Amino acid sequence: MRTFFIADTHFGHSNSLGFDHRPWDTIEEMDEELIRRWNRKVSKVDHVYVLGDFAYRNKISISNYVKRLNGTIHLIRGNHDKKTDAFERCFEEVTDYKEIVVEVNGEKRRVVLSHYFIPFYNGARRRSKAIMLHGHTHKEQESVIEEKMKKMLRESGFRCEAYNVGCMWQNYEPQTLEEIIARQNTD
Repeated sequence: MRTFFIADTHFGHSNSLGFDHRPWDTIEEMDEELIRRWNRKVSKVDHVYVLGDFAYRNKISISNYVKRLNGTIHLIRGNHDKKTDAFERCFEEVTDYKEIVVEVNGEKRRVVLSHYFIPFYNGARRRSKAIMLHGHTHKEQESVIEEKMKKMLRESGFRCEAYNVGCMWQNYEPQTLEEIIARQNTD
């Protein structure tokens, strides 16, 4: 069993094609390709943490998307996720914030999960080497400012190991913590 992370899939949300400059002509093409890429990497026994904005304004039922995706899906609620029983029943769990432990390169790491970037997340100042994963900021000015904030914190002597796991930043597919860290080291 492996653990994957992704955010901001926005299944069914046609506006996401434009504000992320996604490489598809229609929302149907995007949805099908997101499902294909997800299932190519994730097995039935894996766990996937979606850090918000799973779907929005979609004509297709949320449960239809979830049924087609491999793995056990945990949702960290984002600003576009519905707060209804029917929506939330589609997932293994739904919460606004979560802390888990994940092994990365033989070392257990605490991982803070939120849809939103938290500059002084729990464990950032401690020797625990906690990692923060988030989404929310797309390929817009917000993400540029966010990355400048992270850099400023590090240059000021604060630990800031925070990564945006929005699908647009990781080839529109879920990634393991090892992949996320490696991607950051090549950017």
